[in-house]
Amino acid sequence: MDKKIWIAAGIAGMLAGLPQSEAKAEVNLHISAGDRPSFVIDRRPDFIALPEQGFSVSVGSPYDIIFYGNTYYLYNEGRWYRSSHYRGPWIITHENRLPRNIRRHRWEDIRRYRDTEYRRHDRRDEHRDERRDNRRDERNDRRPDEGGRRN
Repeated sequence: MDKKIWIAAGIAGMLAGLPQSEAKAEVNLHISAGDRPSFVIDRRPDFIALPEQGFSVSVGSPYDIIFYGNTYYLYNEGRWYRSSHYRGPWIITHENRLPRNIRRHRWEDIRRYRDTEYRRHDRRDEHRDERRDNRRDERNDRRPDEGGRRN
């Protein structure tokens, strides 16, 4: 037994005599607040209004978000969440607690409404761009050419 103590003391002495090295560590901490999931949303999502449904739906966002009555409703993996700010904190909301305007639609239908309205906006933008290009072409046609003559 004495021999084991001397060996352990010898090893400890050798380790104590080693030069100290500078140790650096990085710690990442994630604290869960129970039923409050964390969704990372860096910037306010763009929304497209769905006038017939009475709310707006996010486009180009990593999450499906509805904006209605100054509240954000997020749909993810079959669950609903709500928050007063798009960055959270998000609180689980049971479907029967959603506003009636949202609750009366299936999520698949909401996506379809959003996509239809988005295409409608896209076509309006295309037509507006075409009209703008046509007006620019008309102005250019009315300008005199290099010889001072009009086309």
